[in-house]
Parts: sequence; structure tokens; C-alpha cells
Amino acid sequence: MTKVKKIKKKTSFKINNFLILLCLISSIYLIYRILQLGPIEPVIRYIVIGIILVINFFFFQMKQKLKKEFAIFLMIVFVLFNVGISFLVGRVYDAIDSINKSKIVYSSSLVTLKENQIEEIDDVTGITIGLLNDTLSIDNYIIAKEIIEDYKLENDNKIVLYDDLLKMLGDLYHNKIDSMLISSNYAVMFSTTEGYNNIQDDLKEIITKDKTVAKNDTVSDATNHSTTKPFSILLMGVDSEKDGLKKNAYANGDALILITFNPYTLNTTMMSIPRDSYLPISCRNNQKNKLTHAGWYGTDCMMETIENTFGIDVNYYVKVNFKGVVNLVDALGGVNVEVPKKLCTDNSDRMGKICIDRGQQTLNGEQALVLARNRYDLVNGDIGRGYNQQLLVKAMLQKLTTVRSVDQLLEIIDTVSNNLDTNLTTNEILSFYNIFKNLMSANRYGDEIVNIEQIRLAGEGEMVYFKNLKMNLWSYMLDNNSIEKASQEMKINLEMESPTVIKEFAFSP
Repeated sequence: MTKVKKIKKKTSFKINNFLILLCLISSIYLIYRILQLGPIEPVIRYIVIGIILVINFFFFQMKQKLKKEFAIFLMIVFVLFNVGISFLVGRVYDAIDSINKSKIVYSSSLVTLKENQIEEIDDVTGITIGLLNDTLSIDNYIIAKEIIEDYKLENDNKIVLYDDLLKMLGDLYHNKIDSMLISSNYAVMFSTTEGYNNIQDDLKEIITKDKTVAKNDTVSDATNHSTTKPFSILLMGVDSEKDGLKKNAYANGDALILITFNPYTLNTTMMSIPRDSYLPISCRNNQKNKLTHAGWYGTDCMMETIENTFGIDVNYYVKVNFKGVVNLVDALGGVNVEVPKKLCTDNSDRMGKICIDRGQQTLNGEQALVLARNRYDLVNGDIGRGYNQQLLVKAMLQKLTTVRSVDQLLEIIDTVSNNLDTNLTTNEILSFYNIFKNLMSANRYGDEIVNIEQIRLAGEGEMVYFKNLKMNLWSYMLDNNSIEKASQEMKINLEMESPTVIKEFAFSP
């Protein structure tokens, strides 16, 4: 009988030790997940960590004093609690972490005109091949050079170097070269360029090569910045709707909104920059071109060009495509917008036709995209579209302040993560928690404590002759005085300059 008791006691001791070990392991993992939340409620998080450690110490000290069944029950409940909370916190963190794409899939293709006899790589012999002479371009040069080396295309063909993508494309169309190596996203990049609207039908691909590369945001000083200080964000709506934003990083910048935010005053400036603005493109030796074409050479080129134009640092960017807008609005349950006039355009798949009526209404994702994209039905064209895009951004920000549940937040993040990219780190995204907490608290009482100042750029359109296209294209000439005033407003909000106080006094008896 004594021997049986000793065996039971020994077994009980082993079970208790095993459960204590499980408690410790699950607690360590939960603490690790809690620490990942960075700037979110630090005091509360450290109190929770302290409680977790105290509970583990309690189990270790009382393992022989508590009744076996009761001790086992308490420890199993504690382990399940740790695992459950770890899963929830981890799901939130991992979803936010997926927004910033750490790697991008770049792709380059050897293309030729459809009527050419070249059908496969073995046919590529005794021809001229165009190549962009830009050693920093992953799509248009680095992968293109790898294709040349992989298939030894230099042996039996002539490689012609170009300094300009449009010049190379024009020479292909005019049969001055037989083929060219270019980003596989060429159809999206050039389909809105005059003369190349049917580029997808005009060209055929001979060979394509993909390459996964770690994303390198060289321009932004995001790592040296903090969202607790005034900062700027470039919101880029790009027309790369096919494969999300993890593939084919180069695309047109169709919607460009520069936002500055002051977390001390909660003041925001929002300025739309017309896509056809005729500006010096920084990565093309400051040669003037349409701003949207800077997107062909990557996000850094777009950001640098805007920085040089307005004299402020662009700390962060958020890039979203057609699908991202649709998914975000739908995940928010629609947005309330006063539509200025009836508008119609195709959907996010570039098929069918969707119309929205004039007036105050709740728009779903596809309807919101009509408001953001349509410019041909507006008197001011891209200027009017920029104003409508600002209306949509304001509506989405307003709707975000109504989010109250973790499930809805996760749904929003999950639905947009594939079609949204940013250089904000996960920790920087988490730091927005304190800002949104203030906004949500104010919104609970129906207050709108964020002042959004909409800045409009003045200018006028005129026809400009583009040598690389050998044709005149409509471009938007920004007024220098307007640029200066817009820059000043943003610098004041970023606390780079002090506001000018106008002292006037009028008195009438």
C-alpha cells in the first residue's frame, strides 16, 4: 500500500512539473508577443507581464501545497489562456507586419512587335535588342542583363543602349530596333501614354524572368523619424491592379496625395499633385517630364522628385492599387461621400461599367473607385479628380475612427495587405495606436478634432513637345507661386517654419 502511494505521489510530482514547464513556456511566448506590440500601452503591458511572472512563481512555490486536481485545473486554464492570448496578439502583429513588403518580385521581359517573326528565344539571332542604360533599375537593367547572359544574346545580336524608356519604345514601334528588354509591367506603365494605348495587343513576350529582391527604401528617412513628431506621407494610387503590390514595383503614379500630420495639434494638410505635372524628374538628371512617368523608375524616384519640388522630406509612403481601394472600402462597410456629379467608369478589373449618382450617399468599394479614377467627365480633369480623391480619403479616415473590434481591424488589414505597401516599419504602424485612440475617443462623442486643410495647386495645361515620343502631349504647368504657398503651409504644419501672425485691428464707434 505504501509503495502504491509513493508511485502516485511520484506520478503527481511529474505531472505538476510538466504542467509548470508548460506554464513557463507558454508564458515566455506570450511575453514575447506582448513585447512585440512596442509603443501600444507600455504601462499596461508591463503590468500584465508582471502578473504573468507572479502567477508562474505562485505555481512553482505552491505545487506541493495545492490539491492535485485543483492545481492541475489552474495550470491547464493558465496555459490555455496564454496560448489563446498569444494567438490573438500574434495574429494582429503578423497582419500588420505583412503590410510592409520586405521582398518584391521584379520581372523583366524580352518583347517584340506582334507582326515580327520572332516567336521563341531560339529565334533571337541576328537582331537588334534595346536595353535601358540604368544600372540601378532592377526590372529594366539588372534582370535584363541576366537574360542576355543566360541566353548569350550578345553573341549573335546587337545590344543598343538607351537613356530613355519612351525613346526605346518608340524605336521599337518604328522598327529601328527589333526587340527590347523591359519591365514585365510595361502594359500597365504605358497604356495611358498617348500612342501606346493598345500596347498589350501590339507587343508579344518572347521570354520573361522573375527575381525576388529585398526591398530597399533608400530615400525615406523613416528609420530616423518618429510618428510622435510631425511627419509627411505620400499616398500613391497606382494602376498596377493585377498581381497585388508584391510584384512589379514600377507603375504609373495615377493618384498622388501628399499629406502632412502634426500629432501635437492633430492638424492635417492634404494636397493632390496632378499626375501630368511637368516637373524635373530627379532620377533622370532632372529632365522635365510628366510626374506620373517618375513611377516607371520606382518609388524612390517619385519621392525624390516631389521632395525637390516642394522642399520638404517625404518621410513615408503608402502605395495602394485599384484592388486595395475596393477591398478597404468594402472592409469598412462602405464610406459616406457627397458625390459632386454623376460619374461612370469601368471596374477594378477594367471590365463592365459602373456609375454613381450625384449627392450624399454610401459608396461600396467599386463605386468608390469610380470617384477616385474618373477624370474625363470632370471639367477640370485631373484637378477635379484630385479633389474627389481627397474627399474619398477623408471619408475613409472618418470611417476608420468608428472601428471598435479587433475582428473588424483584422479583416481590414487582411483584405488590403496584398494590394498595399509602405515603408512604415511594423513598429511605426503600431505607434499610430495612440493617435487613433485619441481620434476614436473624440469620435465617440461626435466630435471631429482633426482639422484637415485641403491644399489646391494652381496651374494651367499646355501642349509640350516630347522628343522621345516625337509628339506634343498635354501637360500641367504648376504655378511657381502656388508651389511656394503650398510648401509653406506644409512646412508650418511640420513645424519647419513658424506661421506668420497678421496683426490687424479695426474699431468702429
